[in-house]
Amino acid sequence: MARFIAEISSNHNGDLDRCQELIRQAAACGCWGVKFQLFRVERLFAPIVLQSSAQHRLRRRWELPRYYLPELAACARDAGLAFGCTPFDLEAVQTLRPHVDFLKIASYELPWLELVRACAATGLPLQISRGMARAAEIASAARTAAQAGATDLTLLHCVSRYPAPATECNLAALGGLRDLLAAEGVAARVGWSDHSVDAGVVSRAVRHWGAEVVEFHFDLEGRGVEYAGRHCWLPRDIQPVIAGQSFPAPAGCDGSGDLEPVAAEAEERPWRADPSDGLRPTLAVRRQWQERLERESAADPLVVLVAGGPGLGHLARLLALAEALREEQSDCRREGQPDAQHQESSPERRLRFLFFPPAQDKAQAQGSQAVLARDMLARHGFAWSDDPPTAENLLAGGPAACVVDFKEPCASLIEALQKAGCPTVVLDRPDCAQADRVIVPCFAWSPARELPHVVGGPEYLLVRQDMARLRPAVPPPVGRRVVVSFGAEDPFLLTEKVGAALARLPEQVPVDFILGPGLAQHRPVWPPPQLDRENFRLITTSDSLESLLPGAGLLITALGVTVAEAQQLGVPVAVLTNYEADAQQMAAMARAGAVADLGYHRAVTEDDLAHSLAALWADGERRRQLAGAGHGHADGQGAARCAAVVRALLDEGAGGESC
Repeated sequence: MARFIAEISSNHNGDLDRCQELIRQAAACGCWGVKFQLFRVERLFAPIVLQSSAQHRLRRRWELPRYYLPELAACARDAGLAFGCTPFDLEAVQTLRPHVDFLKIASYELPWLELVRACAATGLPLQISRGMARAAEIASAARTAAQAGATDLTLLHCVSRYPAPATECNLAALGGLRDLLAAEGVAARVGWSDHSVDAGVVSRAVRHWGAEVVEFHFDLEGRGVEYAGRHCWLPRDIQPVIAGQSFPAPAGCDGSGDLEPVAAEAEERPWRADPSDGLRPTLAVRRQWQERLERESAADPLVVLVAGGPGLGHLARLLALAEALREEQSDCRREGQPDAQHQESSPERRLRFLFFPPAQDKAQAQGSQAVLARDMLARHGFAWSDDPPTAENLLAGGPAACVVDFKEPCASLIEALQKAGCPTVVLDRPDCAQADRVIVPCFAWSPARELPHVVGGPEYLLVRQDMARLRPAVPPPVGRRVVVSFGAEDPFLLTEKVGAALARLPEQVPVDFILGPGLAQHRPVWPPPQLDRENFRLITTSDSLESLLPGAGLLITALGVTVAEAQQLGVPVAVLTNYEADAQQMAAMARAGAVADLGYHRAVTEDDLAHSLAALWADGERRRQLAGAGHGHADGQGAARCAAVVRALLDEGAGGESC
């Protein structure tokens, strides 16, 4: 009897509860195993792709948070399923090794033999999909796996088309795979990785061609992020197939049996991982993109973005603006052009980020903050500069404009840029009369008097474009866990203070503490005793919020861009403020019902905080109201509005030309 494996892929939508329900439903359908995918976009695609394609950058939202792995493994085993995962880079292999029962090499990574060796060397059972591969490539991967120590090997016939037409499935290739393995002297099972969503195809693969393993893409109800691709099964449809019910085979599904790419795979084959570095696409395609980028961007303006201040909030805001600028330029160029899966026909506006630490704490910022900043920028396809933000350095590349986001006054820098004729935009400094434009992306700001060069308010809140795209039409139901996140620095130890307060809740509420990778370096005792509880989980990660917040019933954080991002996702927010100066803004937001105000941290005792949090968690209706009011506070288009301000300034400098 064939082993059926439910491939969850990215239909988890970043939600741990959904992951676990998918596992339970797979077990209820009669599956033998369940499989996820572990990747980071910057380790999946070459830099030129991320620099040029918003479509590929947005696949960040498909990533599986790595800290889910222990819980997913436990859930699968409790359900009686084998737990597997596909690693897409070498580090992921080692991350998965302690947790999984088997590994899988995806069709796109089959040519990357270094990954095949790394997976085989773990000694875990290994599956390899052969979509798009020719006979010689399949033989090479099978030999490599066997020589590297794979003793439990499965080779899956696959058609890398989404969905795969029945007439292209070429099921006779299952027999060809057996012949090839016999000729190579490699012992392995043979199976079918389905993209057809056709019960007759799967039945034919098992009953006639003897597929010992069947992998299929699985979703709950059609709301998974990959379901729109039309290659995913729902429980009601796959259950009778797994139960062994016979279905008629569609005409032409057997094919020729040749171990060659079928016609439907021609477009995907160049997008396989290159054997030299494991990144997608092949070097030949990357060279084409690079040449086009250089050719078409020669006349593009250079926009320099300068972030400075405590924490990474300034960098996050400018990152949102940069993505909006970049996508706006790309949209202008590809107007009227078809949008294919891997085609991004035009490069986007050239941008350069200059990040520097706050002057009072350079050593700290050059450590953990610098690591986080570099990671954030790399994940979004931007470069880093170590130059200090002097007017001379900013002007070295001949920028068409500078955008500056400083915590401290920056009049002298702006004056120097203006003197050199460089148009400037300043964020969050309504008192900066020297700038050409000032944008105040603030929840509660309104001008004391009309100033023609100043705009602002909640409609200019800088939230990343991909977060805005995830914004649900209405807030989802509030979840069953608390998330605590005070950023990369948390200078006032609010993580510990909130942890001590949450420990006093009358019920054991599951709490996730999201910690920056460098946070522990700045604590005298880590982890602190306040956080050593069974229902508390410490998560050290730089993953984006879209993969951390789904399913949360409450986010506890400080005032900043994190609040706006959570509101986009429909998550209720409680704010414990870092600075006394934030009181007026917080009061306005609390009056609007957009957040729960926990107060200024120095004025709030642990008893006060414990009482407030216990009351808030017990009042589900209030949290639903917070989610609704916060969700309605801004529409998620703030970054696009800020980009339009910068674009207008650029157009003025170009004599009014626009795309």
